[in-house]
Amino acid sequence: MTMMRPAVFLDRDGTIIDDVGYLDDPAKVRLLPGAAEAIAKIRSRGYLAVVVSNQSGVARGLFDEATLARVHARMVQLLRQRAAELDGVYYCPFLNGEAATIDAFRMDSPLRKPEPGMLLQAAEELNIDLSRSWMIGDAERDVEAGARAGCRTILIQKNGREQATGGSVTLWVHSLAEAADRLESALVNPQPPVSESSVRLSVAATSATQPVVAPRSASKSTPGLLAAGTSSAHTLGPSQLSMPIAEPEINDAANSERAESVELLRRIHDVLDRQQRSQKQHDFSVLRLAGALLQMFAVVTALWGLMAIADDQSAAATARFSLACFTQIASISAFAIDRFR
Repeated sequence: MTMMRPAVFLDRDGTIIDDVGYLDDPAKVRLLPGAAEAIAKIRSRGYLAVVVSNQSGVARGLFDEATLARVHARMVQLLRQRAAELDGVYYCPFLNGEAATIDAFRMDSPLRKPEPGMLLQAAEELNIDLSRSWMIGDAERDVEAGARAGCRTILIQKNGREQATGGSVTLWVHSLAEAADRLESALVNPQPPVSESSVRLSVAATSATQPVVAPRSASKSTPGLLAAGTSSAHTLGPSQLSMPIAEPEINDAANSERAESVELLRRIHDVLDRQQRSQKQHDFSVLRLAGALLQMFAVVTALWGLMAIADDQSAAATARFSLACFTQIASISAFAIDRFR
């Protein structure tokens, strides 16, 4: 039986690295002053350090998950250069609404903060005691997600002002470094941080449409970077990187809340299975097919009009070019409707 451990969940942009908007280039990753030292201090006190980050840029079509993986790899590299390790990096690529231009990621997800899904999934996979854990971030959605998961919370203030948070904040600070200094230092039987040699790497996809938690885990190894919790929905693409210390064991003495979480995990797993089946058809679109056929017809009709000009049939040429223009407009409309529907 593995003892449950406390964790510090960390937002990414504005907490660990500079917030530059939709970060799409590993070369733009810059650690905030004192962030690496703060993470090293957090882990030295017996906490796991787990990143949980909304990354709707994937759904918006601004960058793909491969680019996001490189950004996270660069962040981990910079932290390791300063003797700081992460125990998990989870992200939510989903977004609902017209701003999401990628069909596969246009949905409501319980992983997207302020929902607590990423924290609950990490707790399940890494055997985390949420009641002894903290969530640190620079936005109201961060502390709200932490509070909903049952954690204490720390809000990094912007411009020296305390944002409205509806009472979800335990502490206010000005930086991650200050947050690390104010965390509880006394833990019950703290375990030493895991060495880099015990870490493994894999990737996973998580998606859901119900406001519960994330799926149960499995894993596949890939050498070289971090380790990641994986889910049974991995065919959708990597939506999280995480680094479990070892394969977590289910605590037979789990309390009733943990039992309820496991049941919710099973429910979301069923939703993921249905989503996976539906994703197999998302690449096919009747509108795209119609647009392509109309495009071909427009080209043929335009060539037909050129032939009429060559035969000095101006009236026929005008009619054919008009038909070609109409067909071209219909083709563009079909493509536009398919993109923004």
